[in-house]
Amino acid sequence: MAAPMDEMTNRDDDTSAEGYTDMPESIAVGNFVDAERQILAELETALSEHIALVLDWNRHLLVKEEETSDKKTPATTAPPHTHGAHTANKHDYCNFGAWYALNQHNRLMDQPAIKSLATTHQQLHAAARRLLEHFDHDGTVDAAEYDAMALRAESFFAQIRRLERAFRTARSDVDPLTGTYNRQTMLSDLEIERERATRTRSSAAIALVDLDFFKAVNDTHGHQNGDLVLQAIAGILQSHVRPFDKVYRYGGEEFLICLPNADMRQAAHVLERLRRVIEASPVTLRNGTPLPVTASIGAAPILHDKQIGQIIEKADRALYAAKESGRNRVRVWRSPDGADTAKKKL
Repeated sequence: MAAPMDEMTNRDDDTSAEGYTDMPESIAVGNFVDAERQILAELETALSEHIALVLDWNRHLLVKEEETSDKKTPATTAPPHTHGAHTANKHDYCNFGAWYALNQHNRLMDQPAIKSLATTHQQLHAAARRLLEHFDHDGTVDAAEYDAMALRAESFFAQIRRLERAFRTARSDVDPLTGTYNRQTMLSDLEIERERATRTRSSAAIALVDLDFFKAVNDTHGHQNGDLVLQAIAGILQSHVRPFDKVYRYGGEEFLICLPNADMRQAAHVLERLRRVIEASPVTLRNGTPLPVTASIGAAPILHDKQIGQIIEKADRALYAAKESGRNRVRVWRSPDGADTAKKKL
């Protein structure tokens, strides 16, 4: 495990457990398979927790307290901090810091990449604390402080995804050709995301991405060039989704994207951006010839009352509609009663 994660290095700062309550249990010693599984679960929890925290921080900056004083506390609100009711302190609480402080000396955790993640985590909370203290003092948002927090949040999300990839590569959870997560990992991850979206009452979506006329690429240019195309498109998908989105190889020339915290309008915008990047990025074949590539994309919402297979089927129907209407476009699944927002073409 050390080799893939040692490539990502940074400072070795440690976090402190001071001020945290209900600290998680330490990582089991001696059973690396279980320990790796626990770390992966904790990283996914940290990602969800900090997405919620960032949303709550932004909500505090944008919505006046008197506007929400009589309303039910949203699911994204952070738990109260033991230090008191001050906003900056309340929003400074999180379970990840406590978990890392408890486990930082475990040999599986003693990796530069994990220490770097802990440093970024500290910096994220420090930036958010400064921003909220400034706002609580004079009611204004400092642009530089806000940008600092946003950059730290993006870095924290991206580092978590890289760590997950490192662990999962060692566990054979990654497709060897494209570097995306494989289908077996996809099914368990989607179930976790469905449960999280239900628990936090947040929106989420999935999308199927299918390369247009891919069979012709293999037939005309050969399977080695076909593999180059798959690798290139996988790279585009992974580098142009949001830091907390996940890309899986669904099968053949199809990829599946999981988009947490995205309603169908937000998902459609992310997917349209991906479609445009693919269209504008010809793949260079082995003989140096640039090959234009396009993709058709279908999306569907993750619904708490639908099984993962049913949700994928809805995304597949939207994908079929994209192909039937001319390919190289995004379609969003629409329910028969029109309850789900859909974009025919952005």
